[in-house]
Amino acid sequence: MYVINAENVNDAMGQGLKLIRAEGVALNSRNGMTLELPAPVATVYKNPGQRVLISAARDANPFFHLMESLWILAGRVDVKFLHEFNKNMVNFSDNGIDFNAPYGYRLRNYFGKDQLEYIISTLKAYPSSRQAVCQIWDVEDLDKLTKDKACNMSIVFRIRNGVLDMTVYNRSNDMIWGAYGANVVQFSMIQEYVAAWLNIPMGTYTQVSNSFHVYTSGPGGDVFRRVLEGFNNNYNPYEFVRNTYSMTHLDMDAFEHDLKQFFYIYDNYGLEEIGETTYWRSQYFRTLILPVIYAYLVHKQHGPELALKLIPLIEADDWAMAVTDWLKIRIDKRKSK
Repeated sequence: MYVINAENVNDAMGQGLKLIRAEGVALNSRNGMTLELPAPVATVYKNPGQRVLISAARDANPFFHLMESLWILAGRVDVKFLHEFNKNMVNFSDNGIDFNAPYGYRLRNYFGKDQLEYIISTLKAYPSSRQAVCQIWDVEDLDKLTKDKACNMSIVFRIRNGVLDMTVYNRSNDMIWGAYGANVVQFSMIQEYVAAWLNIPMGTYTQVSNSFHVYTSGPGGDVFRRVLEGFNNNYNPYEFVRNTYSMTHLDMDAFEHDLKQFFYIYDNYGLEEIGETTYWRSQYFRTLILPVIYAYLVHKQHGPELALKLIPLIEADDWAMAVTDWLKIRIDKRKSK
């Protein structure tokens, strides 16, 4: 097994690129050619709250990553919301309406109980428990014909030395899009959510990837080559970040209220109404989620130049940096046409 000990996602990406370039083995897959490491990989994040990959070479969509993580915490199954931020998501649905294995729905509804609620209750009652396990993979997925089989299979939590550690087990992990793209945001936010309800800090987050790979053909291969050539291994954006906006400092009853309200408003009135509503209880939604939604809507309706003017409203420095870079790339693309 390979072990990548990383300060944050930006550090992990740099180490992962070096490793897969040095030891990756060509392997054909049903989606095209890949480079795969010949053994599983454990990525251990020392600071999982530093979850935002800030890299023009990768050009990750921060709107999608943040909103998808809220969608997961809310236990959603629908395509419609994610389609607002990433049109490609419909290609992973069998019917264009919902997904087969959405992580949040599997964690909070699918197996007949809210697993996260159970985990929180278990660790409150028995802080040294070794049974705080959440299941995502279903045995029915083994022979099911679907576009959406869960890549991440289970989550194990433990409290040691007064902090919440988390391990995620993954069967198939694309380094660019999955491990150091969507997954680190999704699962570190789940870890943060559980830690906040337990009123303890986050510890390490370990992601064990059985098949750790990158695509070398098609659109995925184009992105891999761009990242390989342009990623700056010597740049740590978190040296310039003062505020990463942790849930662990929040009133979680207020956060839970706003999470439910966010999707209630979206379901009944649409995305634009979220930006117009003023009744929010938590600082998290008032000064992170809503400003990000404002910037997204302005970008969508009026262009990235106007959206950039809203960046000072986003109080989480890492998300503000990522949104700024993403919008500037859109501006440069428009100018080059």
